[in-house]
Amino acid sequence: MNKFFNYYNSLCVGANTPTIFSVDPYVTAIKELFVSELQQIVYYIEKLKDLAVDMSEYTDKVIEFISVLIVNLDFKKESFFIIIEDLYNNKKMLEKMYISACEKAGKTPQLLPEAKENLSSKEIILKALNDSERSIQGKISKIHVSKERKILYDIMINLVLNSCNCLIELKDYDVDFEGAKNQVLKLLNTTNFPSLTDEELILVIKNFSLCNYKIMKILYESIIKKFGPVKKTKVSIIMKKGKAILVSGHSIQDLEKVLLSVKGLNINVYTHHEMINAFQYEKFSKYSNLIGHYQKSNNNFPIDFASFPGPIYISKNSAPKIDVIRGQIYTASKYPAYGIAKIENGDFSPLIKYALDSKGFEEDIEINEIQIGYNEQEIYEKVQLITEKFKNKEINNILIIGLIDKFNFSDKYINDFLKFAPVNDFIISFSYYKERDNFWRVNSYYDFGVVYKVIELLSENAPDICEKISIFLPDCNSDTISHIFNLIHLKINNIFLGHCCPNIINPAIVEGLKDLFNIKPLSTANEDIKNLK
Repeated sequence: MNKFFNYYNSLCVGANTPTIFSVDPYVTAIKELFVSELQQIVYYIEKLKDLAVDMSEYTDKVIEFISVLIVNLDFKKESFFIIIEDLYNNKKMLEKMYISACEKAGKTPQLLPEAKENLSSKEIILKALNDSERSIQGKISKIHVSKERKILYDIMINLVLNSCNCLIELKDYDVDFEGAKNQVLKLLNTTNFPSLTDEELILVIKNFSLCNYKIMKILYESIIKKFGPVKKTKVSIIMKKGKAILVSGHSIQDLEKVLLSVKGLNINVYTHHEMINAFQYEKFSKYSNLIGHYQKSNNNFPIDFASFPGPIYISKNSAPKIDVIRGQIYTASKYPAYGIAKIENGDFSPLIKYALDSKGFEEDIEINEIQIGYNEQEIYEKVQLITEKFKNKEINNILIIGLIDKFNFSDKYINDFLKFAPVNDFIISFSYYKERDNFWRVNSYYDFGVVYKVIELLSENAPDICEKISIFLPDCNSDTISHIFNLIHLKINNIFLGHCCPNIINPAIVEGLKDLFNIKPLSTANEDIKNLK
């Protein structure tokens, strides 16, 4: 695989110059404004639910609003005004509903403090946004909560975002996880109560990890039910002469929609980034337009998008790591970022027209072939072997390396890791291969679901085995924080986290994971192995 993924954004790979990255204060200000309004909306929803008012309709609305925060927030101003005005109007309506419900119940309403600015006009919204942006830049004073409290709130919001994204995707599989929706809103509402101690917030986060894990597990099972079963599959890294569409993101439902729209047309479809997982599901083998995978870099999307000679479709609610290339990117997200064209009502004709008008690939080029997926029976048999060795004290620790090994940093790290790891420690790798005793590789690439499957099976076969499992995560993405707390829920106490690009995870959150939740930063392989419990 390294033969193709050979372009690196070295600034995101263990670089010594993290200050090169900066968070756009405008985007951060938009996010803070959204979150503030959502917090207030959730407060009134929870209060109305306490008064036995059916809030299911509004819960769904909030889940959709929260998902907006997943995508690139470089909105057109018109879209931004629509979202904020919609949020504000919903908040004021819920506030009135709450006051009315309290009157009927003979109770005194507990209203939130009135905001300084009434977001009822474009001028006031822009002023609020500008003030927020200036405060982020430190140009005006702002009341701050403690550093630890801010980190805990950011972690909670990250978990809420991930859960909402999964819940919206589940809806596409006709799964309505009502209980989880309520727990997600309760978690966001917790940020409205500053009287809670940091220790109480840590407990709230850990308790929520069970809900988050269930959401992700049900989504994983729903994908397999519709598109599976999973099988070992060879994926071509190839460029075939002809018109082309690139599909990036995580929702393979959207990939299928694109494939159905080009059926019978002379347009080749390529997957990008984590969309490669689609090849491991049996159903996608029937689509003749699905040619292979196109990707030159794991962490530098502009290289891939700029070099692709056709339109790019980003599945809805995905968060591409790009500075938008205007004019050739499409999405079905409700509020696309500035410069990204919106696919309306499942009509892919603009995407198809762009593909037909583009030059496409001018010749056939075969780069490589990689294998992804796994055999279910092999998983069970291998786990059985590992647990027998553990019970017989033939192995001391189980070291899990996941997921991707295409970075210069992790390439060296994993080679050193395999060199220094004791021979009586069993290594499970979710991509990297090495000839050595007590070693097993599963080709999961971007599929974290199989990691959970392996850990669950190990735990079922030997309940005390999780205390001896350590997991090493060389790569960071938008789901990493959720994965960390899912692993904590699975009783994995030894978690090592690699360098996180600051534009993916805020360095303050990474520091907080270390200080508040004992998530260890990767250092050198030798040192990390010495630090195993």
